[in-house]
Amino acid sequence: MRFIGSKANLIDEIHVVVNKQSQNSTSFCDLFAGTGIVGRSFKKSHKIISNDLLYFSFVINSAYIGLKNSPTFKSAKKELGIHPIDYLNDLSVNTRTLSDKDFITCNYSPAGDNKRCYLTVENALHIDRARQLLDQWLDSGLISKGEFFYLLASLIEEVPSVSNIAGTYGAYLKEWDKRAFNRIQLNKLEIVESVHPNKIYNMDANKLITKISGEVLYIDTPYNGRQYSSNYHLLETVAKYDDPEIKGVTGLRADRSGESDYCRKGKVYDSFDHLFKNANFETIVVSYSSDGLLGEDDLTNLLTEHFDSSTLKFKKIPYRRYKRLANDKRPHVLEYLIVINR
Repeated sequence: MRFIGSKANLIDEIHVVVNKQSQNSTSFCDLFAGTGIVGRSFKKSHKIISNDLLYFSFVINSAYIGLKNSPTFKSAKKELGIHPIDYLNDLSVNTRTLSDKDFITCNYSPAGDNKRCYLTVENALHIDRARQLLDQWLDSGLISKGEFFYLLASLIEEVPSVSNIAGTYGAYLKEWDKRAFNRIQLNKLEIVESVHPNKIYNMDANKLITKISGEVLYIDTPYNGRQYSSNYHLLETVAKYDDPEIKGVTGLRADRSGESDYCRKGKVYDSFDHLFKNANFETIVVSYSSDGLLGEDDLTNLLTEHFDSSTLKFKKIPYRRYKRLANDKRPHVLEYLIVINR
């Protein structure tokens, strides 16, 4: 799944600094988890605390990190005769049965009054029908909460593969991308087995940090002014399926509770200061960017003010901008990977 700021390419580097700075650690907190790619990589060896402000991220991490192994779907298989993923993929949707309860179709496909072209009518209706079934199955007891998260995470992950977007949901394309015409197909998730009782949260990180403690704290805040809640609003609505008030050409959620102060120039310094001040962890690992709202000096000064400055290690890793233009005069972006002990 494509996600802004994904650390898939930095996982090996993160493991190296954690192994050097906190060799015998057994707990790892991913405070701004996103799709949880970093937390998943530590799942076999550490007890994980995973958190994100966005609910769709919470769903994905409740599946990949919250589940100790792949669910059996014993009750659902007995009732349906097949695996629920296969059942959802085999759904037959009839666009003539569209109703105002089909929120995704009515608001994010050409079938709606606003003619938004995020999804074809067929895929949007398939998402609506699958999403409605998941709620019904959970309410009736056919699936457990963990099984619900597994199935919903699979659905969320596949929505971008048939979305008519360049990368995020900040806008849809004026012309249809050919992949949007593919039929949405859910995949069975590969769950890493774990013996640890991992914890998954859906909270403001600066509130959660006052309630938790552990050995390794990984911090990967948003870098710039782009709010993840706006860029992934459609996935948030698929996850919550809460019939929200939406606005504008792109159908953004009117609710702004998913917005982060780390994306606000006037609040980012104080947000980091509060976070570091209340971080009751032995080793702090920070991912950031030279392109971020908080400058390198401010970030370093805050870290050394709250932690042991003699243990600070600051690595700068070249990062190639996505589709960087040949005549782009902006400085090359560096990924910061910083580690410091308490």
